[in-house]
Amino acid sequence: MSLNAEPPPDGRDFDAADAGAPDGAERAAAPSGPQASARRRGGAVLWLLVLLGALGFAGWRYEAPIRDALGLAPASAAAEPGDAKAEDAPASPDSVTLDEAGQKRLGLAFGQAETRRIVLPVRAPGTVAFDERRVTHLRPRTQGRVLSLAVQPGDRVEAGQSLATLDAAGILDARNGFLAAQAALGEAQASEKVAELQLKRGQDQLKFGGVAQAEVERRQVDLAKARAALQSAQASADMYRAQYQRLAPAEGAAPGTSAIVTPIAGIVTSVGVTLGEVVDTGRDAFTVADPTRILVLANLYGPDITRVKAGDAASVESPIPGHPGFEGRVRSVNAALDPATNTAPARIELDNPGDLLRGNMFVSVTIAADLGRDGVTIPAAAVQQTEAGPIAFVRAAPDRFERRALTLGIQRSDWVEVRSGVAAGESVATAGSFGLKAILLRSLLGSTD
Repeated sequence: MSLNAEPPPDGRDFDAADAGAPDGAERAAAPSGPQASARRRGGAVLWLLVLLGALGFAGWRYEAPIRDALGLAPASAAAEPGDAKAEDAPASPDSVTLDEAGQKRLGLAFGQAETRRIVLPVRAPGTVAFDERRVTHLRPRTQGRVLSLAVQPGDRVEAGQSLATLDAAGILDARNGFLAAQAALGEAQASEKVAELQLKRGQDQLKFGGVAQAEVERRQVDLAKARAALQSAQASADMYRAQYQRLAPAEGAAPGTSAIVTPIAGIVTSVGVTLGEVVDTGRDAFTVADPTRILVLANLYGPDITRVKAGDAASVESPIPGHPGFEGRVRSVNAALDPATNTAPARIELDNPGDLLRGNMFVSVTIAADLGRDGVTIPAAAVQQTEAGPIAFVRAAPDRFERRALTLGIQRSDWVEVRSGVAAGESVATAGSFGLKAILLRSLLGSTD
């Protein structure tokens, strides 16, 4: 835009004559006197008016960018589409009115207040342990010298497998005792038969007076003694038979040897004997554990001890990155605290496919503690913090949102329990709710200006 002033009456260029631009020769040729002074004053005034007009145009043209850069708002600007309608009216301390365009600009999203079972995730460190009901400690059945070792720690074994062989002199003693007991049993059986036969003959002779009544009674006593001796011999033989069968070598093994056999399938976790060592029945030779089902002891502290109950679902983080976690349930919570850590272990039973969890391994445990009640919950993203406490914006109308003060209960990362402030079924703002809080605070600040 160009601004031109009408040339002065003497025909000289205004810029050269009155703005002080001409060189020394032109200034020397300029007319003097009262008439020239009046013309110069009129030209200066005209130039000042032109300058003020240009500055006014520039201010009108660049007002908005300058105002935006400084973060200022026009004193009496008309509301643009999408602005809160509350700016056109006195500010409300408990609601925000926002049309559809404004909601889209804030990126508002909504969630529903609903009633659900209150389940609190309890996170605790844990230690993997073998189930005592699936662990066996094997000792020698008799004293002897270790002739062979078939396994070492970490080996997998099957039920009935021989782990070691002993040269056991006690087996020979047991066999000899068994044979002697069998011989005594045979003698007692023969004595009983003889006593029965003598008694029968005496009873027959008594009928025709061949023997006295006293003789028959004596033979009855002899039969009773023979039967008692038979019972004693039978018991002794049974005892020695059981002892020998317990110590007898496995089928095909050398006589006088004893094998240490595992009754369960699993993994050898420890070996307590060495080759050639003389061992007795007083200490463990092997420990075998079944790792297919295992225990995790989660250390509970403080109020979590009373929150966790038997039957609560539990998840154990996998020690292998990318592998899914292990799911199980709490079997029990120990009634006694560990005096060193002041924690109570919760016993969690888990299936252990692939033997990924190993004894004494440290793991992270999450227990879904059922608190035994239902409550109203809202998405965690709907909660905004203020100096007065937590609030949420409830959608009272398509374009109006009410601020509600909240009393919170259990708080999780995905939802929070609301004791008061929001009722089940109400819609609350989630994403973008911070923008609603900012609009409400701005309107409140503006209303106090």
